[in-house]
Amino acid sequence: MKKYLSIIFISFLFLFSAFAKAQQEPTTVIKTKGRYINNTVELRFFPDRKSTMKLAFKSGFIIERANGSAGNFIEIGRTTPYSEAQWLEVMNAAPNEDKMNEIELAMDFYLDVLEDNGGTMSFNDGIGELKNQKAAEDFQLMISLLTAIKNAEAAKGLGFSYVDQTVENGVDYTYRVKLVAPSTIYKIESIPFSIKAINNSDALKNKVYIKTGDTELGFVWNEHPDLSGVDVERTINGKNVKLNKAPIYAIRGSDYDGPKRTGFDEDSLVNYQKYTYRFYAQTLFGERVQFAEVTGMPRDRKPPQQPFLKQPQHAQPDEVHIEWEMQAPIAGDFKGFAISRSEENNGTFTLLHDKLLPQTARKFIDKSFLMDKTNYYLVQAVDTANNVSSSFPVAVTLIDSIPPSKPIFIKGKIDSTGVVTVDIKKNPEADLMGYRLYRSNAAEHEFSAIKEGFLSIDSMGRDVKTVYKDTVTLKSLTPYIYYRVEALDFNHNTSEFSEILKVKRPDKIAPTTPVFKKIKSTEDVIELQFALSKSIDVKEQILYRKTDLKAPWEKYQVLKNDQLTFIDKNVKKGTIYYYSMRAIDESENASEYAVPVQGKTYKTGVRPPVEDLRITTKNGEVTLVWSYKDLNKETYFVIYKKNKDGQFVRHGRSLKLRFSESEKNKSTYAVKVFTTDGGQSKLSKEVSI
Repeated sequence: MKKYLSIIFISFLFLFSAFAKAQQEPTTVIKTKGRYINNTVELRFFPDRKSTMKLAFKSGFIIERANGSAGNFIEIGRTTPYSEAQWLEVMNAAPNEDKMNEIELAMDFYLDVLEDNGGTMSFNDGIGELKNQKAAEDFQLMISLLTAIKNAEAAKGLGFSYVDQTVENGVDYTYRVKLVAPSTIYKIESIPFSIKAINNSDALKNKVYIKTGDTELGFVWNEHPDLSGVDVERTINGKNVKLNKAPIYAIRGSDYDGPKRTGFDEDSLVNYQKYTYRFYAQTLFGERVQFAEVTGMPRDRKPPQQPFLKQPQHAQPDEVHIEWEMQAPIAGDFKGFAISRSEENNGTFTLLHDKLLPQTARKFIDKSFLMDKTNYYLVQAVDTANNVSSSFPVAVTLIDSIPPSKPIFIKGKIDSTGVVTVDIKKNPEADLMGYRLYRSNAAEHEFSAIKEGFLSIDSMGRDVKTVYKDTVTLKSLTPYIYYRVEALDFNHNTSEFSEILKVKRPDKIAPTTPVFKKIKSTEDVIELQFALSKSIDVKEQILYRKTDLKAPWEKYQVLKNDQLTFIDKNVKKGTIYYYSMRAIDESENASEYAVPVQGKTYKTGVRPPVEDLRITTKNGEVTLVWSYKDLNKETYFVIYKKNKDGQFVRHGRSLKLRFSESEKNKSTYAVKVFTTDGGQSKLSKEVSI
């Protein structure tokens, strides 16, 4: 039955591996590190899986090198593990028992990896057993790596070490390590390692930071990629004594991405005594090196007892008295007191004196306090090690009889549901506590307090409430609601009342409609006479005008509430203009349009006369010349001449600004303007020859 179980177990592993490979090809890596020493490059390399190690132990490693970072790698050597005889030889040559045990542990691991460890699997415990076996293998792998790091001969015996003796000083090299035998399960990645062949004496230095405590010291250092297994030593009675029982390793999960630091603490020390510590670690090449030496001194960190601060008193107009208490007994290292002040209980406190107050002090007088601000006080006890303990901050209540200034309303409005919003301009006083809002249905009635918005003494840094909400009924005979407000400071000094704010209730009744009384048209203007709406809540009266009776009304002019007439000068002759009016109240309700009226300017037919009429004669021919500024195609001129009776009669006609005829006798002329639409001017001045 055991045989079959073994076959099932092996089949299960094969199927699982085949399934995993079908899903994603598993990968194993070989990482390499190195150093330049004694004109050689010494390498260490480690596979990350036991199965990869088994291939390496059977066939060995191939070491390749390339100059610089180029990819032209060439093989420079191979390594294989020791034979059993070689293991025994180096064990016998070990300088001490610890080194011999390390080499023996590495040999046992080597032999264990080469041995095929099959097994049975219980169907009840199978998966758990697999996990336990994997955990055991991982632990063995970790122990072997730590041993190889700690012991150079063990690393060489496992085939994890190689020395390149063909390097040149100052040249850059890149190395990679491969397996001689390929893996049928894993894809093997060789991680390249680059190094410059120069000596660096500070390569393994690593700073250690000290945290000073009370009778204790703490040490923190960032992990160094080439160091592990830290030991801490301190000189005690002239000898270096190791303080940690086991090397300090940092073990974290593979997905950890935070700061990589390690630490060590020592307590039960003597305060103010210096201690020197040395920090050692193992390199990848089996060497124990000192990477830091620091000196620290623990100090007294215990603060003195906390003072109890009483309520500060504004005892005099320019003095605040501060008193505090301390419980007996007072510690022997107590030094004195410091008094400080701030405008906020959690703000920045300013020291009020230059030197510490003596141990026996229990009172202090502040003459520099801020009269118009909040003053918080803090008492701090200080010992000889400058440890500090603080009282709780306590504010003083100042004696203040000056009230805030008279508040000012910014605006108030009421919506269609009866919610009133009142906006107050914030007072300038630094100690303003808030406002109290009053309401009345009439300006002459008594006002009742309806709202308060006050800050507490501990919330002075916050903004004072300046917007208040109220709810009123809309069904009221009074069209307005009235408000007043008063301001208070933190000493409850009260300002005088603000001016009354009148807020109109929503109005859905339109104002009465304006009426035209008379319209008068002349040659140049149209004059309107009307009676405007007399509703008390009218906000504006609007005059509308249009030239097309079917077109919508256009807003033309806003009239004054006491206006009785309007003269429209922006008119064209012969054009008919239609007019109407509406009244708008404070709730934006609009009246009906007034009954429209119309007007039109008319033409009189009178034209301006000609100007600058002149007459000349030459060789019996008379010529009349004149000027006329309104000359156009519709204009013509009639020439008049006096008859024997001395009367002007029509004599000729001209479309131009001149007229000529033959005349040798004395004659008198005049000119008159006519237009084709029947217009005419008066007779011009007369001219004679």
